[in-house]
Amino acid sequence: MLKQVFDKNQLAKILTPQDVRKWRLLSSNDNVDVAIGDIVSHWNKHNLKLLPFEKKIVKRKSVFSPSIVEDDLSIRLLDRFIRRIYKVRQSDRNRIVRQLISLLKDSGNYHVLRLDIKDCYEDIKLNRLINKFDNDLILAPECMQLLNQIHSHLQEIHNVDGLPRGLAISPTLAELYLELLDNNIASHKSVIYSARYVDDIIILVPQGKEVDVEKYVKSLTEDLGLSINKSPGKYYSGHSSTASFDYLGYSIKVSSVKNKPNKVNVEISTSKLNKIKSRIIKGFCDHKKQKNINLLKKRLEYLSMLKIVKKGNNGNLLGGIAHNYQYVTNDFECLKGIDGFLCCQINSPRFGLSAEERDKIRKISVYGNVKNKKVGNFSKSQTVRIMRVWKDV
Repeated sequence: MLKQVFDKNQLAKILTPQDVRKWRLLSSNDNVDVAIGDIVSHWNKHNLKLLPFEKKIVKRKSVFSPSIVEDDLSIRLLDRFIRRIYKVRQSDRNRIVRQLISLLKDSGNYHVLRLDIKDCYEDIKLNRLINKFDNDLILAPECMQLLNQIHSHLQEIHNVDGLPRGLAISPTLAELYLELLDNNIASHKSVIYSARYVDDIIILVPQGKEVDVEKYVKSLTEDLGLSINKSPGKYYSGHSSTASFDYLGYSIKVSSVKNKPNKVNVEISTSKLNKIKSRIIKGFCDHKKQKNINLLKKRLEYLSMLKIVKKGNNGNLLGGIAHNYQYVTNDFECLKGIDGFLCCQINSPRFGLSAEERDKIRKISVYGNVKNKKVGNFSKSQTVRIMRVWKDV
């Protein structure tokens, strides 16, 4: 059984350099070890009591965050305990996309169901999970105390019964709650393939079985207090050989080829392209206030280049459009429109760039950087400055 104690050894396993910078732990402590000791002392002195969460609205959704570092780390440690005890793992997005493309190439008589769980976090009732943990008798009393505090704070102060967006514990709790849904869908006799990534579900069934399977999934979700979102872009039902839908940031279009496997065209979805445009606009708007062309240049490069997210002994973990959308099939031709959009902003009188400033960023090509997989070098302090205006985009 995993040791569930809120002590120095366990805290050291989750504390990151980002935490040290974010919470400025070295400004009031001589070193990290002293900071760890102070945090554990705070936990012991206050019996892991949480302060009320901070709340902000992002894309019309309530997002919560701990008020102090001690609460942030106690919730993160709780999350670690639950993940390890219940062996909770989020699905691999790349693996799902890779499998889906392979299956769609099959020219068999199949039907695609692309479903979305509506307001997933908001509709998963936290008290249901707390009751499960109570019945399982696996979590330590301190863990149950923290869970009950989170629930009572959300309910009494914010009138929220669901999972709180923004807290580290919520993705783990959502995955744990939806395990039963995943297993029941996969075990249905008519389901050829099924996968879920957060709230996005994809199912392949034999043509003619789609109505029964969709009704079955609808019944399963309702039993869990959830519902299927049928708004445009969130729902698709169609034959696999002519399927056209968005999934996990990709736009997927299938066309049949006589006596050959289906052709599967994969591009970046329109919603994700619009997100890139929004970030470009945010960068230009900030430049209009700050008059810092070098920062704008860095933002445009950061947006389009690969960057090292995490260094490792077995290779570095990369991030960026070229990595996140590695299954695009047309050499990122869809990004040529982004370059045209960028050119319009550079020349727009709205942002008032001087000729010298325009020349400094004119040669930046989102399409070129992504297609050629150019790698940028951005320090941690640069990344913080770059990302500052994109928090809500």
